[in-house]
Amino acid sequence: MTDLTVEVYDTTLRDGAQQEGMNLSVGDKMAIAPLLDELGVGVIEGGWPGAVPKDTEFFALAAKELTFTNAQLAAFGMTRKAGTTAAGDPQVRALLDSEAPIVTLVAKSDIRHAERALRVEPDENLRMIEETVAFLADEGRRVILDAEHFFDGYRYDAEYAIRALQAGVAGGADVLCLCDTNGGMLPDDVSEIVAAVGARVDAVLGMHAHNDSGCAVANSMAAVAAGATHVQGCVNGYGERTGNADIVAVVANLELKRGITALKRDGLAEATRIAHAVAEITNIAPFARQPYVGASAFAHKAGLHASAIRVDPDLYQHLDPALVGNDMRMLVSEMAGRASIELKGKELGFDLAGQNELLGRVTDRVKHAEAAGYTFDAADASFELLLRNELGETPAFWDVETWRVRVSSKLGDPTDADAEAVVKLHAGSERIVALGEGNGPVNALDHALRDALCGVYPEIEEFELTDFKVRIMEASHGTDAVTRVLITTVHRETGAMWRTVGVGPNVIEASWEALADSLVYGLLKAGVERR
Repeated sequence: MTDLTVEVYDTTLRDGAQQEGMNLSVGDKMAIAPLLDELGVGVIEGGWPGAVPKDTEFFALAAKELTFTNAQLAAFGMTRKAGTTAAGDPQVRALLDSEAPIVTLVAKSDIRHAERALRVEPDENLRMIEETVAFLADEGRRVILDAEHFFDGYRYDAEYAIRALQAGVAGGADVLCLCDTNGGMLPDDVSEIVAAVGARVDAVLGMHAHNDSGCAVANSMAAVAAGATHVQGCVNGYGERTGNADIVAVVANLELKRGITALKRDGLAEATRIAHAVAEITNIAPFARQPYVGASAFAHKAGLHASAIRVDPDLYQHLDPALVGNDMRMLVSEMAGRASIELKGKELGFDLAGQNELLGRVTDRVKHAEAAGYTFDAADASFELLLRNELGETPAFWDVETWRVRVSSKLGDPTDADAEAVVKLHAGSERIVALGEGNGPVNALDHALRDALCGVYPEIEEFELTDFKVRIMEASHGTDAVTRVLITTVHRETGAMWRTVGVGPNVIEASWEALADSLVYGLLKAGVERR
């Protein structure tokens, strides 16, 4: 660990909320802010009071109800308008009224933006910066100056960009954050410019990177290497267009790769949980291949990898996933060898070491199944059922006699469709016939199967089907193509989640297999025996 400390500034609640399709309510912000504090960031930007009504409401509510252990709130706003005073500008006043101890001012540092966007004289823009910063600093606020479009502005007119920063220093800004607003910089650009600015401006420098060039995290790292000690970003890389720097990846790189203190507490060990919790609140599914915290970040599929991992997990991992609260996962696929099956079995609680004949059988079954269209890397529950079947540990909870589905609709009115399913099976020493109706054949089949079984296995009532995906495996065959169905089921009470896969010549048969296996797996995990 070095002696260097970097301040981490999270802007998920403001810049991140500008992502297409994201709409955070005040309640959402109130739920996310404590998670950011728990991660250990130093500053949480809450929004733009005075300009956005719900942000004004958020700050009022936060002042009454939120107590942070690690972070302070920052209110975001603009410099005063041209031709007025900072004290007389209502939006500047709103920043004070927010009661946030930190104010982040966005200011034009690109002369083209001053002249064309603000339509003010370049010198007036500089006065707007200095006077607004000075007013807020005199009112006891810590001021962070976000120099908007700084890198593009520097490359166009370096002297004016530097003068904009100097205006912030003259006003008493605590941090000068250099913004790659358009996100087009590359790491070497950032390194060169940050170093040049540091040689001319005596102030704390920060970095605000967007990801339009795919380099937001790398640019943030380059800025720190060149002298910046303040970085901004968003959890999960949220933000408009292609997003902001993923603050978790930046922090993990700083602390785990460079030994630089970034968080106020050891929150990295909770990073995966926190990132996923934020994703739940935003209602945006987590990105499986997200660095450090993604579900696939430490997932291994190739048999060659598995053989090495069995000897030493670090041979194919850049760090211990526990450092960021994640786990190593073994994926079972047609590329799997016996080592993959053995490690996956261990992950699921089965000791298969030395059982070479069994490992060979399971490996062969997996490869043949995947050749037929199955996928087990996304359906752990189905793989466990396959493994249990080879071990002779899967009880037959019921015996199916027949099932059928009927769909009818009125000629010329496809919206008036009727779907019903009939399931005949034996369970609990009786023959059961159940009729299910639903919104489509799969829904009707699900209802019929559940109705047939719930009397004998009431535990099934707690199993909720939450996701249903269909994929046509051989599109060139048209309606004769092999169909794969992937089903996600959740236990309502415990929150446990599992996925099962079914394959068949049509969506109905594939769905039946995935539905039936989801119930079998749920009963197994609930410790239920055949009745």
